[in-house]
Amino acid sequence: MVSVFSNRIFCLAIIAGCLSVAPSVQAQGLLWNLPESGTWVRYSGQYRQVTLRPQSEQGDLSLQWQRMLEIRCLEREQAEYQGKEQTCVWVEFEVVTGQQVDGQLEAGPGSKRQYKVLVPESVITGKKSLEADVPLAFIPIVKGYRQIGGGKVEAMKSQVLQVFPMISQVLIADDAKIAAQEEVTVPAGTFQADRIDSSSTIEDRSSRTSNRTQLWVDEKSPFGPVKWSVRIDREVKNVIDKRDQFKKHAEMTIQMEAVQTGTDATSKVVTP
Repeated sequence: MVSVFSNRIFCLAIIAGCLSVAPSVQAQGLLWNLPESGTWVRYSGQYRQVTLRPQSEQGDLSLQWQRMLEIRCLEREQAEYQGKEQTCVWVEFEVVTGQQVDGQLEAGPGSKRQYKVLVPESVITGKKSLEADVPLAFIPIVKGYRQIGGGKVEAMKSQVLQVFPMISQVLIADDAKIAAQEEVTVPAGTFQADRIDSSSTIEDRSSRTSNRTQLWVDEKSPFGPVKWSVRIDREVKNVIDKRDQFKKHAEMTIQMEAVQTGTDATSKVVTP
């Protein structure tokens, strides 16, 4: 019961906080290259959330979850995109968020998500996307499917896959830049990675949310990302209060890194 309750809080925090942080100009941060079919990579890490409760005798509410994200590169096929036949690749994203129970990651309702999408190879341009006049905010797809929890697999109506915030809280805003090249060692190996720094803030009359992302990318890593660190701060005030009366309400920190890779990927999404 505690696990389910915690995951519901988690989902509400993501929806309420992270959806409001997305600026009008941003780029997806998970696909920087498309490796050979059969390649997969698994990321693992922790999500921590602290909600400030200055009036509570119990003090601040602190919660923590484990998250696993696996990306799988599957078969390639020819498909029509923007009026012409071109090479596309099926890519799967599997996200599980929950608590460790007896060495296993136990997810609450809705805390496991899977997406299977057919991506045109031409739309994934690596770090060139940072120089684009209009960053690629979503991953264009020819078609796709999704499965939430143990529900049925459904065809996606949209022609794009929105990575932020339900798959990842990585947010590459229009101010993103390569800040440094660093040697990064994670369980999946050692990489010479470019560190991309990005920050964004969005504000309305009663809330202000900021996202600070650091993402390490190496083209030798499957799909590009090696690890990432995200901090999300949320401030609130009464609608009639002045801007300088915003007070911190909650913060979330996310640490994820590549822990394992392989070349024997198979689909886990049984499509209709």
